[in-house]
Amino acid sequence: MLNLQPSDIAEQPLWVNAGSEQLVIPLTSVSAVERCTPNVSLLKQYGRLSENRYLAYVWAHTESAAISARFFFPHGESIAEDPATGSACANLGGWFIATQAALPLSKTIMQGSAVKRPSLLYLHVDAEKRIFVAGDVVELGRGAIDL
Repeated sequence: MLNLQPSDIAEQPLWVNAGSEQLVIPLTSVSAVERCTPNVSLLKQYGRLSENRYLAYVWAHTESAAISARFFFPHGESIAEDPATGSACANLGGWFIATQAALPLSKTIMQGSAVKRPSLLYLHVDAEKRIFVAGDVVELGRGAIDL
């Protein structure tokens, strides 16, 4: 669905929902992130949440321990790419929690270069498994959930 080789997949992709469910796909290299070219029909088949919601968030560690990421989502009958995706950054934090990464952790996420709108997001997951996202993004909502 992303025109990659199986060897480009680093670990198990997971559907993660830290507010907006997305398919989080860890890749083996920044080169693999850069080579992604989504196939609409395959993304609809394998990256689908609902009839009009098919998406994928791909990422890999850089040599400097930052993360290179891309987020693909439907736009009409084609695929668009978001230059900075706060919800996907939060889901990356959820992916780290689900895969039992050592906490706390902090990451810088570089996104948007492929669409000529380079962006930086900052992810922090504290020892209590709370996820924090920062960066120059537009806030679409805010809330609290009591469990």
